[in-house]
Order: sequence, then C-alpha cells, then structure tokens
Amino acid sequence: MILLAQLSDTHFDLHERNAERVEAVMAYLADLPRRPDAILVTGDITDTGERGQYEQARTALLADLEMRFMPGNHDDRAGLREVLLREPPTTGPLNQALRLPGVTVALLDSTVPGRSDGELSAGTLAWLADMLRDTPAADAVLVALHHPPLPMYSTVVDPIRLTNPEPLERLVAADDRIVGVISGHMHAMGTTLFGGRPLVVAPSVASLIGGVWEVARPGQVPIDYGPDPSILLHVIEDRRLTTIVRTVPMGGRIAVQPR
Repeated sequence: MILLAQLSDTHFDLHERNAERVEAVMAYLADLPRRPDAILVTGDITDTGERGQYEQARTALLADLEMRFMPGNHDDRAGLREVLLREPPTTGPLNQALRLPGVTVALLDSTVPGRSDGELSAGTLAWLADMLRDTPAADAVLVALHHPPLPMYSTVVDPIRLTNPEPLERLVAADDRIVGVISGHMHAMGTTLFGGRPLVVAPSVASLIGGVWEVARPGQVPIDYGPDPSILLHVIEDRRLTTIVRTVPMGGRIAVQPR
C-alpha cells in the first residue's frame, strides 16, 4: 500500500492565517501512526508568486517526508524552483516523476505564465509519454496536475480550467497502468471520470469556493473562509485508487462525543 497526502491551493500571502492552517495540516500528517509515503502540493502554493511567500511556504511545509511541489497559476516557476526546490531559477515547465515502490506519480506542469487557465504544452505531453515508456509494466501510475481537465460546475474555475484536455484523456484511456488523475485549483473536492479513470479534484487548504448552485447573481464568487482546512489522502493498492478527504480542525481534535 502506498499512501499519498495531497495539499492544494495553500495561497501563502505573508499573513498568518494561511500559514497557520498549513502548519496544522503538517502537524496532523507528522503525528499519524502510519505517515504518508509522500506529500504532494498541487499548485497555487503562493498567492502572488513573491519570493517572501515561498520562504514562508518553505518554513511551514518543512517535513522529514518525501515532498513534491507543483506550480499553479498563482505561482512563479523560477521562485518555486529557487526557494522550495533549491534549484536554479529557470522558467521552463516543471514536470516531475516520483518513483515509489510499485507506484509512479507523474506531476505535470499545466501552468501558462501570465494566464489563469492551463495548458499542457507539446513538450510536457512528450515528457509524459517518455516517462510512461520508462515506467515498469507492473507499476501503478497516478497523474497529477493543477488545473482540472473537465468542467466541475464552478463558475469561478471552469472558465480557467485546462484548455487542451483531449491529448491527456487519450493517453489516460490507453494506458491500463494509470489508476487516476488528481488536480487542485477548484477550492473544493470533486470527482468524476476522465479517460475512464477517476478524476479527483482536491479542496483548498486556504478557503472553499462553492458550485454554480451557490451563485445568487452574475459575477458573484461564492467563496467561504469559514471551513477548516481539508486535504486528500490517496491509497494506491492492487492497481486501485482510493481517496479519503480529511478535514483538519483548527481547534484541535475532540475525541469524546460532546453532550
């Protein structure tokens, strides 16, 4: 069994609120009797891509666990690389492969600098094809990206989702090793099918954005800062993806039923 924790849309902004929410999530993960094999942070790590925001993120996300950071549309590739990855601050797509026993995670950069919507470049799609060619036949494969590749009934995120999902969907449908696709960006959990596999969209650690049914008037953003932070825990076993959503209470665990 491989256990992966997914955090998304942390939006570090140099204020305390979002940092404290991430710190609570990281403390929860660190204290688990069975800790994750890796933690995936699937984009919009910062709010505006400033260096100080990445430094704040690095402090809050410190862990003695395998970590992977992906850019979202609010991020800056160069800053993410320099501060979080300790790599030269280059600006090209940040595609990564995470190899775990019996499981490979393909982390795709769906960002387009200067735009809010997403796109998988020809280079990224070629990188994915090459990575799959080099992946053992017995491995299960999970594909991760920031932008959802399908509409998710969000008036905020659907107009800025992945704009070219068709090549990825064909690839997913054609490879039996792929157990699912995960993303962020939506600030709400959602699930559907993509290429015949589960598509699981993660909630945001920072806030919640409601669906189209919560929009009372044109242009309204149904955002809610009230809920506690939520994350996803993905289990991959026997070529099957199981996903559990976990809300981390900012006020701490209550282990005895209130009366």
